[in-house]
Amino acid sequence: MGGGAVSGVWSSNFGSSLSYASADGTAAASSPQVLQDTTVSGEVILFQGQKCGAEDTDCGYYRPGTVAHHGFGGSRKIFLIEFGMPTNTANVPAIWLLNALIPRTQQYGSCTCWGNTNGCGEIDLFEVLTTSAPDYMTSSIHGVQAGGNSDYFVRPTSGTIKAAVVLDGGVLQISVLPSTFNFASSLSATDYAALKSLTSLVSSAVTLA
Repeated sequence: MGGGAVSGVWSSNFGSSLSYASADGTAAASSPQVLQDTTVSGEVILFQGQKCGAEDTDCGYYRPGTVAHHGFGGSRKIFLIEFGMPTNTANVPAIWLLNALIPRTQQYGSCTCWGNTNGCGEIDLFEVLTTSAPDYMTSSIHGVQAGGNSDYFVRPTSGTIKAAVVLDGGVLQISVLPSTFNFASSLSATDYAALKSLTSLVSSAVTLA
């Protein structure tokens, strides 16, 4: 959220907007960068490469002059992630999903729609279970419909793990993958069926509006 330095904008009312991140994820950049194989100590937000424009109908409002790109729309999508989390501060690290409108406007402020009463919400894919159990991670949903279960896994403090996040027809499934899973350039119907057969870290009954 480093807008106003070399990209994005800053105002006394709303603070810093999004900015492009440097390759090591530690500072603002003037243009999009490829993230290095690095340990991120702050927040890095991933969007598509397509910028929001005046002709778009799915970006909604965003602050003039800010860095505004399209999120990952559609009711059916799969995110395959390989990550490690070697460091811990309080209840961080975490990987989560937000409605793209939130970071494009004001993620930490009065304009956010994160809370449990107004609908935008947040999906915590992988988050430290509690500050008293920092070596365990869990998944949960915050919004009009909250969800999750008691499943957890050991935080990858040494090396990496692989995971799949499947959103299909409003149903969410988050699974830790076998270390032998191959991140190919495409998924076959057999690959998809295998992902759907894995145990989810959230309740299979939870659906997203």
